[in-house]
Amino acid sequence: MSLFILKNMHIEGANAIAGFTYGFPAITQFLGFAHALSRKVEPQHGISFDGCAVMCHQHQVHAYRGSDWDDYGFSLTRNPITDSKSISKFIKDGTPPSIVEEGKMNLCVSLLIECKGFSGGNSDQEQRISDAIKTLALSQRCAGGRITHIEACQFKPMPNEESDCRKLLRPLLPGFILCDRSDYLQQHNESNDQNMIMSWLDFSALRYRYETLTESNNPDVEQGQWKRVNKPQSGYLVPLMIGYKQISEVFAAGEVANVRDKTTPFAFTEAVYSVGEWIGSPSRVESINQILWRYQYSSPYYLCRAQQSIHSIESNADFDFSY
Repeated sequence: MSLFILKNMHIEGANAIAGFTYGFPAITQFLGFAHALSRKVEPQHGISFDGCAVMCHQHQVHAYRGSDWDDYGFSLTRNPITDSKSISKFIKDGTPPSIVEEGKMNLCVSLLIECKGFSGGNSDQEQRISDAIKTLALSQRCAGGRITHIEACQFKPMPNEESDCRKLLRPLLPGFILCDRSDYLQQHNESNDQNMIMSWLDFSALRYRYETLTESNNPDVEQGQWKRVNKPQSGYLVPLMIGYKQISEVFAAGEVANVRDKTTPFAFTEAVYSVGEWIGSPSRVESINQILWRYQYSSPYYLCRAQQSIHSIESNADFDFSY
């Protein structure tokens, strides 16, 4: 078992919206990238990819706002007029073509992908395989965006100890590692008399409370100030889409019209959300299993989870925070 590292991978036009969440692609899109890359690499080199860890170095959402208190708006472009019918309508009505609103962003990430089937030992062969995988990675898309540059691709042994894990992550700094914090959401839901979606909103919402000042020179005039309400737990917590839940029976291949793949059985799903945490210090990572996201399937859920949380709290797979 080893790790394949794609260091400083620059992506242009990646998805900035994932379901209800905004600001970073869903973790499912990075695992999907690793899975698509594995399907290309395995027939040629006998190497397969499984789990994936994400470290973000830089991001820029294509959005703007007029002032500090305005809502953000996406920076969109209008599609060109392509056919004669659209041209005649445009000239007649004097209106431009419609816009399909979508959120895009540029980002720079490093991916640590779990690798199976690579023996190593020969540096020249290792370099040839790394260069071949880099070429394949540059030819596909990641999170809906175009990969423009990858600084380096290399194989590293799987770290077994805490010191080896920190030694592996330090050369990738500066950056923040996205970790699974489903245990926070579960604990908060158990300690409050509310459903799971309300617990999730406690983590995702930014709230302010108006507090009246007790001492005032003029008792007839109320004075106070707005204070930010802290989240239920400490840390750089963010709402996160982690997978899907099946909400219908499985239909036979070709039975449902207008599907992307007519040779595969089909089922309707809905998004599943959880809580993630951005970790900026490798010293907090005690095991590689704390940052490696892997697919976990337990009907009706198809999720991306980490096997171990940052604080070594065993997470429970029996949860339901889909909405």
